[in-house]
Amino acid sequence: MKKTSIWVGICLCPLFAPLAHAEFIADSQAELTLRNYYFDREYKKDPYPYTAARDWAQGLIFKGQSGYTEGALGFGVDVLAMAGFNLLGDHADDYARSGLLQVNSDNTRDDYYGKIGITGKAKYRQNELFVGDLVPLLPTIFSSPARLFPQTYRGVRLLSTEIPNLQLEGFYVDEVRQRDSNRYTDVGIDNINRRFEKVATADYFYSIGGAYHFKNYRVRAYQSELQDIYQQQFLGFNGKQPLNDLLNFLSDVRFFNSEDTGSRKVGNVDNRHLSGLFGLNYQNHTLSLGYMQAFGSTGLPFLSGTESPVVLDFMSSDYSNKDEKVYSVRYEYDFKDVRMGDMSLNGLRFMTRYAQGEDIDLLNYADQRFKEDSLEFDLGYRIPDGRFKGLGLRARFSHYRNDMPTNMTFHSANETRINVDYSFKF
Repeated sequence: MKKTSIWVGICLCPLFAPLAHAEFIADSQAELTLRNYYFDREYKKDPYPYTAARDWAQGLIFKGQSGYTEGALGFGVDVLAMAGFNLLGDHADDYARSGLLQVNSDNTRDDYYGKIGITGKAKYRQNELFVGDLVPLLPTIFSSPARLFPQTYRGVRLLSTEIPNLQLEGFYVDEVRQRDSNRYTDVGIDNINRRFEKVATADYFYSIGGAYHFKNYRVRAYQSELQDIYQQQFLGFNGKQPLNDLLNFLSDVRFFNSEDTGSRKVGNVDNRHLSGLFGLNYQNHTLSLGYMQAFGSTGLPFLSGTESPVVLDFMSSDYSNKDEKVYSVRYEYDFKDVRMGDMSLNGLRFMTRYAQGEDIDLLNYADQRFKEDSLEFDLGYRIPDGRFKGLGLRARFSHYRNDMPTNMTFHSANETRINVDYSFKF
């Protein structure tokens, strides 16, 4: 409680600065998003007392961002408020948690839950300091957008764009509010598929590095550490290179080097992970091929409650096990200039992808190797203009299968996600 009071005091400091400056008000922004989300992961084996993870929820997400006060050193404050409502009622209690709603110890869901985060900020030239609730989107610390709400971390963020084309960024965090919880807990690591000896938490996590943009590419490098658990280096590049007036070459390559550190709370951590996605974009069509491979004596470590930060982001598994080799193909079509009679289909997009992972070592099964595969479909539409601009609909389906023992984290399942979002600014 004492630590929380200190953080709140720091975040509220900007409110006591002189706020009668024009930029503080004129540069302020506010956005409200209404998100209706249906999640249904139907298990094809019987690993739980539950036949599925299923929820239907209505979410409200309010983002308020002030400008900065005048002067060489400006101050401001941001607010992020979220409220989730259970639309399945007591029927949701019969299913495993999905990550959409807060779940009690007896697996029941409340009718609603909410949370609010406050972030104080300061700016000097092209340098910004944020203290409070943070929503990072780095390869080493990533707030997952895959459910009703993202995770929020409590800590400090420093952002500098003083040097042209170079963005330097650092995070120091000590607690996290998971996407389906309104409570802070210590940052830590999960033990997905029993890749490590146990689950553990830490007093802090930090990540520092930057991204450099040149021509059509971006290069990123970061160093991070979860105290007494693992340290990690990341190097990656991505971009879009025109080959002619109609054809573009797309690339995204990521490399992680991870090892245990300090008192080694989860035991051995030893992983090098390489992933790449390469594609060709021709007018409305994009075809991509991907490959990933894990090296070392464990799987890839990452912070608890989020997804693996590799290039192949699938719905029902993270494809980040020890020794795993993953092959993938992906096809996308953009209906931006397609018409059906007088109706434009601009805003409609379709994607399908397939992945197969093999040579999986689950550590406790001698020389036995396992495999997994996914086939996914994604159809989305966002109204580009007019009265309902900002209204989006998205439907996703995954057919996922593996031959792993049922005591592992991921299980064979058919998964459906449908969400309707409407955002407006004021």
